[in-house]
Amino acid sequence: MSTTTPLQLPSNIPWQHWVERWDRMQERYLVRRTERIQLLVGLVRETVSPVERVLDLGCGTGSLMHPFLDALPEAEIYGIDFDPVLLPLAQRRLRPYGTRARLILADLRSEDWRAQLPASVDAVISGTALHWLTEAQLARVYRQLSALLRPDGLFVNADHVASQQPQVQKFWEQNRDEMRRVEAKHDGEDWEVFWEAYTRVLGLSGKRRVTERVIGGWDGGVEEGLPLAWHFAELKASGFSRPECFWRCDCDAVYGAFR
Repeated sequence: MSTTTPLQLPSNIPWQHWVERWDRMQERYLVRRTERIQLLVGLVRETVSPVERVLDLGCGTGSLMHPFLDALPEAEIYGIDFDPVLLPLAQRRLRPYGTRARLILADLRSEDWRAQLPASVDAVISGTALHWLTEAQLARVYRQLSALLRPDGLFVNADHVASQQPQVQKFWEQNRDEMRRVEAKHDGEDWEVFWEAYTRVLGLSGKRRVTERVIGGWDGGVEEGLPLAWHFAELKASGFSRPECFWRCDCDAVYGAFR
């Protein structure tokens, strides 16, 4: 596995423990998380050929890259994230895949985040990351992805999406909360508790500049997501064709478009 930017963190961290702890925390919030990941993998594998290069936007700990590396044994998977303390968990998780797993420390809000990528990729994937961008930032990323994807390549994203009707949004959120209670397999810790514990073990607790970057670095994003109609319009305006919703569960959806 290659990393374009060295990450200097303690070498004695129990990486497997923190990778598993991250996944449990994510399961607390994301209903049918495994189902949506499987759908992402299946869509790319069955609709794009050949698949030699895949890009994961906001890859975090590599939880989405991992199944793609398994399902596409000939492909290189690039992962981009701006978080310098989550990428080491991805490094550890993906080490068995060698140079097929390529991690890049970069910020999607910057103009040059594509500088370390190949000229084109066959598919772009993302899971619960792009809602942290503002509308203007996400629209710009869509235009950049249109230039990066090869013809007939696929962009597919699993993320929060909102309703344009407030009463529907309220119903969806209530239903999602009930599904979370029904699906809960354990009393997993929440986002704040995870980050407090993880930054403490890294020796970063109390260092305001660092902890703001890893916990609250996305200002202005839309936590509940944007309506599918907004995404479809922006994708079309960026040069994508056939935008589609592939899966939906109340506040969450898997959507995308072909280049």
